Amino acid sequence: ESAAGAAGLIKVLLMMHHGKIVPSLHYSKEMSSIDTEKLNLAVATAVEPWEESSEYGRVAGINCFGFGGTNAHVVVRQMKQPGPLPGFKKPLELVLLSAASPRSLQMTMADTAEQLSTRSSITLPSLAYTSACRRSHASYRYRKAFVTNSLQHLQQELKLAASTEPAMSKAEPQLVFVFCGNGVTLKEFSEALLSSEPVFRDKCKEIEDLFQQHAAISLLPARNHSPKDLLNPEFSQPLLFALQVAVASLLKHWGIKPVAVVGHSVGEVAAAHIAGYLSLADAVKVIYHRSRLQAKTPSGRMLVVGNIPVEEIAERLHPYSGKVCIAAFNSPISCTLSGSVEAVEAVQRELAEAFRQRNIFLHVLNVPAAYHSPSMDMILGELEKQIEPLEKQKGGIEVISTLTGAAASENDFARGKFWAQHTREPVAFTRAIQTAAGGRENVVFVEISPHRALQRSIKETLGKGTKVLSSLQTDAEYQTLFSLVGNLFEQGFNPNWQHFYDGYQSVPVAIPRYQFDRQKLMNCLDIHQQANQRGVNASHPLIYGINSDNLDFGCLVSQETTPYLYEHKNNGVALVPGAFYVELGLASVMSSSEPKVPLSTCQLSISFSAPCVLTQNSQVLSIKLSPQKAMTTFEVLSSSNAVYAAGQVAKGLEEVVEESSISFQAIYRRCKSVISREELYEALSQVGFQYGSVFRQLSDVHYCQELKEAITSIKVNEETARDMYSYCIHPVLLDCFLQMTAVLTSRTLHSRAGFPSGIGSLVVLRPLQEEMMIYMRMSKSTGNCLEVCGCFVDKHGSVLAELKRVAITFMKESSSRDNEFLFENKWKEVSLSQTIGHLGFKPRVLVFADKLGIAEQLKKYLHPTSRYVMYEGWECLVEDDTQNKMRAEVKDYDEVLFLWGIQKVNEDSPGKAVDQLAKCCEAYRQVVVALREKRSRCSVRVITYRTTERYVDHVNCGFALYGMTRTCIVEVPEITFQLIDLSSSTSLDISVLADVLVKYKGGDYPEVCISQGRIYVAEIRRTPFKDISVLSDIPLYEPQKQLFKQNAVYVVAGGLTGLGFETVKFIAENGGGCIAILSRRIPSSEKQEELRALQQQYKGSKVVSVQCDVASTSDVKKAFQSIANTFVGSPIKGVFQSAVALHDGHLEVLKLADFHKVLSPKVAGTLNLHWATKDQELDYFVCYSSVTSFLGNTTQTNYAAANSFLDVFCLYRRNCGLSGQAINWG
Repeated sequence: ESAAGAAGLIKVLLMMHHGKIVPSLHYSKEMSSIDTEKLNLAVATAVEPWEESSEYGRVAGINCFGFGGTNAHVVVRQMKQPGPLPGFKKPLELVLLSAASPRSLQMTMADTAEQLSTRSSITLPSLAYTSACRRSHASYRYRKAFVTNSLQHLQQELKLAASTEPAMSKAEPQLVFVFCGNGVTLKEFSEALLSSEPVFRDKCKEIEDLFQQHAAISLLPARNHSPKDLLNPEFSQPLLFALQVAVASLLKHWGIKPVAVVGHSVGEVAAAHIAGYLSLADAVKVIYHRSRLQAKTPSGRMLVVGNIPVEEIAERLHPYSGKVCIAAFNSPISCTLSGSVEAVEAVQRELAEAFRQRNIFLHVLNVPAAYHSPSMDMILGELEKQIEPLEKQKGGIEVISTLTGAAASENDFARGKFWAQHTREPVAFTRAIQTAAGGRENVVFVEISPHRALQRSIKETLGKGTKVLSSLQTDAEYQTLFSLVGNLFEQGFNPNWQHFYDGYQSVPVAIPRYQFDRQKLMNCLDIHQQANQRGVNASHPLIYGINSDNLDFGCLVSQETTPYLYEHKNNGVALVPGAFYVELGLASVMSSSEPKVPLSTCQLSISFSAPCVLTQNSQVLSIKLSPQKAMTTFEVLSSSNAVYAAGQVAKGLEEVVEESSISFQAIYRRCKSVISREELYEALSQVGFQYGSVFRQLSDVHYCQELKEAITSIKVNEETARDMYSYCIHPVLLDCFLQMTAVLTSRTLHSRAGFPSGIGSLVVLRPLQEEMMIYMRMSKSTGNCLEVCGCFVDKHGSVLAELKRVAITFMKESSSRDNEFLFENKWKEVSLSQTIGHLGFKPRVLVFADKLGIAEQLKKYLHPTSRYVMYEGWECLVEDDTQNKMRAEVKDYDEVLFLWGIQKVNEDSPGKAVDQLAKCCEAYRQVVVALREKRSRCSVRVITYRTTERYVDHVNCGFALYGMTRTCIVEVPEITFQLIDLSSSTSLDISVLADVLVKYKGGDYPEVCISQGRIYVAEIRRTPFKDISVLSDIPLYEPQKQLFKQNAVYVVAGGLTGLGFETVKFIAENGGGCIAILSRRIPSSEKQEELRALQQQYKGSKVVSVQCDVASTSDVKKAFQSIANTFVGSPIKGVFQSAVALHDGHLEVLKLADFHKVLSPKVAGTLNLHWATKDQELDYFVCYSSVTSFLGNTTQTNYAAANSFLDVFCLYRRNCGLSGQAINWG
């Protein structure tokens, strides 16, 4: 019934759109009992035009009479497109897109780019306005923002962005505004913002009016003032204050509000006003008197010192006591010195000489006085007197004062003495930044400054990964400001877009259009439907009943149903935490119990058997119960019946806990050592655990070394609190208990990863609370295992849940020679007797035969009814009906042998090589799809020829089949795959191949190499470091060796983005003098600015970008000629190939063109670079591959094929005496 109403609405909307009224199908005037004339009704019996009324347009009413008694009537009126709005226009526009999944966002970007090609009526302001104000973004975590000045530029950026997978935004960031201080030079005063942003302009005018109550100060426009004026503190400080307050006010108007503010030196006045602690009039008064009096102080000099620990600089200042002091602590390795001109110059010379070898940074600030030094003493009394009284105000935003480095109170800012001290004392910026970041998740610093002044200091204080965004750049105000807003949007922040477009509203347009990725969820739906049909309802957020006997339960694990699990990682791999199995076991037993028993009378014990790795695909865990007299045992299994955990739940117990309450006050008194929250999670990170924000819920931990006990408080975050009472014990909260064991283990078996291996007893007495404490004590420690016990308690000390004999098992010490990050493929010889199965009969085989003669030699070893499909050339694959022909070939065979990959590739012609490889992969795909459709149980064995490390001496299609097969193993688990490489076609190797095929199962060893009658199997091992024996304790002289030469050229294909651009920066940082980037597109203005900044940072490096499609032989030739003309006399010594294209899809939906698209940049690009540099003596020929080619990844068969081509091709180059190295990033 409701669907009928919806169908009616759709029908009316279509009629309204086309201006036609369609006939009612089952109406005729003769058969009707309705008196249409009397009722003044007309029922359409043929298509009629739907005329518009001048006032309302087309209007319709739609009825929906529900079977259950619910009636609805909807009135729909045609929307008349408004006329053009006033032509206010910003210099740039911000276009926003978002989606629920990465694929949807990519498709939306591609669709928008395509629509811009066909919809000529769309204007950039209308599109930007529609994307922000007429589209919803708040609930979507995949986002992309584009700052652009034209539709053409936007179209290019959309196409480029659509080719790379977007990252998921985190929880909405917490913003900290950082206001710069003295020494920031103002060149001009944001004329673009003054003319285009009323909020900014009005605030500047208000500030100017307030200053003019004190003196005849004219701030606007700043361009009328001389450089001398801009150095005078009486003018520069008010001007900086006005700019900072106006920019921060504009951001707040746009809904971009901070949780805290920090002001460096004079910047704290603006910070205090923005936070609400100072009225604007009082803030102006403080700035006016401070700047006026500072202008009267003696001249002096200020010097910024960087790259050297501040403690070492302080030591050097002892001889200059009273003459030079530290005026600002900017970071642990940066400070600002202040003093007389002569003394600071002397210190500058001394520091330059003393730290010449340590890359010391020295920069004289363009200020007339020695601020924050004894020179200020003469004005402090008058300053304190002049600025009082100040009105005390209750602010709404935390201010971290740079006077103390701690949070300030409303009383501080209302005292003249505070501002006098603030003018004289050193700036505690380092400590203030640490305080601002402490205890906050996902912090983003926004610098309120005319240009970047404090970004480096913040990153030096908190780490390079800290997010610091600029709000202004003097020569690009809108570009910087819009980039800031776009960056915040992409990171999950939600500005007020209606305010953002105040005065700039535009006519809405039909794009962007959301693109659904149409992910098939029928499997999940089927599971729940089956459960409902059986009448099984577990009433639990995780589990559902599978059988009506209540002994089998299921749990669907996916990014939709259990998103928090994907934030629990070890060494970058998402793992199901052991706490999750606890909940599955306990919840299943409770659901199956008849009669029901209280949870508080149940005691669970569990052991963890194997980790469950999470992938992009959903998976179903099953929970099997076996009831006994007083207990029920359970197992948690995978879909293939691998046991992840097993345990038992005893029911109906009395007095199941030892203590019902604890004295946590006494425990806190004993636990005098404090491990901060940051230290705890850093310790966990050091042993490989990475937790997302939902799992990082512990506070500072108090610890007692003597008694090996610890206690902490926990405040449950909103995401967990929403549904924690639907669980027996929420897995996230139980995992927090397990995380806390790091405090005990870090003092016993530190630097070794420990995993929970079991829980002896868990009893949940009462529901956990949103604010509670966790207590833990070590009870046993033996070898590689320790046991702890503990409990969750409420604020009164009552025990909520008790845990005993929680076992943590540690990984064995790894060999000191093992490398933690590098892995390699190694071949190990096995004898025929070592394999597992013995088939002992000649199998019926479908052979895709080669032309080298290997299939012919195998005939005598195979069943006489085996079928041979001869290779007749790749051209046959362009026929329309090849998939049907392949289905016809695949019948009831025991094995499929695929030997078509043995064919050589025309490496002299990269374009033809791509064509041959794509067709080989397509043929192989068709074989696998046909087998899957037939639900065949036969195994697929891919025979290649001389493609392994020691033997590869030519290029063939087998290069790509390695990666493709490894992905098929993951994507098609019901079929067994095996890769077999032959080093020769001698009768000896063929007979051994026949033994492997006839006598042994394909699953024994997935990858085999046969050489000189011997069998080798592949193993992935850590790359060992060589042992070096120490002969003596004499210090070893190690001359500094540059990785790259100053007078050599290094070519980076795909060097404008991603890993390619990281490579460019790495080469420049490590001495490379000439860097040539090959890219299909011209660098954007932002990228050009980055390249200029890179060359400024590394003065000896010159970076050029050459437009070139590396898959095109002619483009590559022209590019290398251009490089030779640009870097005359400099030889090419390195090539880095990072070009990439993606087109993911399951095997069933991939086409020949999809293989061609993905193979082209990697295969043709690499061959073109190979031929362009073959005659040159390269130090490096590095290809950026992916771990996908080794481990496989669902939906990426074409990508894995392209990457494995690179892997083997680099081995081929090395066997040819050329440099070659593939790096499998992952």
